Amino acid sequence: MSKPNRKVIRLQQMRAQRAQASKTQFVDIYFENENGVEEVCTLPTQDDWPVEVIEEVQEKGGDANIGLLRELALPPESFDRLVKVGKLTVGELREIVEDLSDEAGTTEGEGSGSSTSSESTPGASAPTSSATTQAVA
Repeated sequence: MSKPNRKVIRLQQMRAQRAQASKTQFVDIYFENENGVEEVCTLPTQDDWPVEVIEEVQEKGGDANIGLLRELALPPESFDRLVKVGKLTVGELREIVEDLSDEAGTTEGEGSGSSTSSESTPGASAPTSSATTQAVA
């Protein structure tokens, strides 16, 4: 039983409520390959990024945006194809990250310091051109 000055959160119950209230969970990015055939790269919205994956990417020292999106993409190799074959620009990458954040209903400055989405936000901020250029080149 909870104490009067504490709030109890049951993870399964919270997940069920979030799933019921959730709108968009994935964003599909369509692009044409070198043969003119349309391909798709599917990314989860920012609220659905697993904290475990964020930690792994940070431990490997990879660029938080490029590495994280590469790990989260479905199918996994589709992000590399989007970057190389689709000739993704820094501005387009920034817009994709913003869309992933906006569709989830969170923004980079939103949320309390104790929420997991706030903890993942620094790694999900818009990339700088130098960090992205190094990873793409």
